[in-house]
Amino acid sequence: MARSLLFQAGAIALATCAMLTACDQPKPRDAAAEKPAGPAQTADPLPALPDWATPLMGRGLREVFTADAECIGNTDIVESRYTGGSPGVKIIGWGWDPATKAPVSRVVLVDRDFKIAGAGEGGLDRPDVPTARADVTSGQTGWGAVSPLTSGPVDTYGVIADGKAVCRLGHLEF
Repeated sequence: MARSLLFQAGAIALATCAMLTACDQPKPRDAAAEKPAGPAQTADPLPALPDWATPLMGRGLREVFTADAECIGNTDIVESRYTGGSPGVKIIGWGWDPATKAPVSRVVLVDRDFKIAGAGEGGLDRPDVPTARADVTSGQTGWGAVSPLTSGPVDTYGVIADGKAVCRLGHLEF
């Protein structure tokens, strides 16, 4: 009986660790990140940026957003590569604003020079996040962002506080 309980406790601990790895911390900017294995590739052109993001492209992150805030999330993978007339990538991840207890609704991608190089919107289904993190109460924490970049490092920031602040969501090398 005791051996069975010990086995069950070990299984529960392993399952908990597995769930938490789905919600890792943002990767440091200088870490050597693994390249994603096989994002979908299409000959289509890059989808259009959200209308709100077009005037931000190429501007410095701190020129546009001077305030910082705290949030939790991650920049997961390059989901799609577009090779058509306007090439680029779609990157996905998740974000949560603990101050408002709501998903991050907008994200910007910045290049190595901290210039805005892409953007996207939140509200995508991510039921794994609240399963792994009790402090996240919504399954719509996912986001997707597009960028004309075809390689290189990007950092992702959630746009919060009614567009007045940003919070770091992670880093990705591709």
